[in-house]
Amino acid sequence: MSDISTADQIESEGVFKDRLEQIIAIMLGLAAVITAWTAYQGNELGDSVQKSYSQGIRLFDNASQEFNRAIAIENQDELLFVEYSKSMISHDETTASYIHETLMSPDLAKAVDWWLDQPEESAPDSPFVDENPEWTDEALVSAKSIDAEAQQSFHDAENSDSEGDKFSLLEVIVTLSLFLFGVASLVRQQKIQVALASVGALILIYSIIMTISLGDPAGLF
Repeated sequence: MSDISTADQIESEGVFKDRLEQIIAIMLGLAAVITAWTAYQGNELGDSVQKSYSQGIRLFDNASQEFNRAIAIENQDELLFVEYSKSMISHDETTASYIHETLMSPDLAKAVDWWLDQPEESAPDSPFVDENPEWTDEALVSAKSIDAEAQQSFHDAENSDSEGDKFSLLEVIVTLSLFLFGVASLVRQQKIQVALASVGALILIYSIIMTISLGDPAGLF
């Protein structure tokens, strides 16, 4: 009876060991898949960071050029208005008409016409005021729009960088579970093997939860 019990115990231990090794092998494979996934996401997000920063820099440069153009146009319009005002004050209608009809842009001419139509007691000092519905600095509006796009690109880059850091950290964590499973598969002492596999399993479960939580920001699926 003793020999039979011993044989059954040995057989039971052998079955348990085989199943444990199978479980470790499955968890190793799962951990390897998660590691590959996190590495892919991290690389893709890193590329996204570079693209967004490059686009942001390009847009910021375009916005700066547009701002400079807006300032140049504004200075030119103000100079034309000053010369027009001088001509009007000196009753030089010929010069005033030439400036208004030939030198001024259509938008500036409309803005000046609005200014001329205002009552003398309430008229602003110049047509370059927000109250003037005919006065719009298109270059400035364009510059602000491009600048907003640049800021959004920088914001997207920061978000991608933050997401990439999370995946990098997750990759380190799941790599630790890979290490534990690898050691567990080599250890012959069952208690140590179970302990290593258990810790590795806990880390793997946490990694799976984090992977699901982080989703697919790189847009693979």
